[in-house]
Amino acid sequence: MEEKQTLICDKCQVEMADMDVQFSYLNRSFRHKVKRCPICGQVCLSEELVTGRISAVEGLMEDK
Repeated sequence: MEEKQTLICDKCQVEMADMDVQFSYLNRSFRHKVKRCPICGQVCLSEELVTGRISAVEGLMEDK
């Protein structure tokens, strides 16, 4: 059984929730669901997301 990981915002001390976040790069935008503090808006980006999906989107945008 997989254990659910709970992330707590260091600033607000509340549980971060999955929320859609808009990212911008080279005057283009895309949305992705990530862990985000519901109070201050701080986001947590997993290494898998940064080296995978975001890196792939950056590559596609730079090629255009």
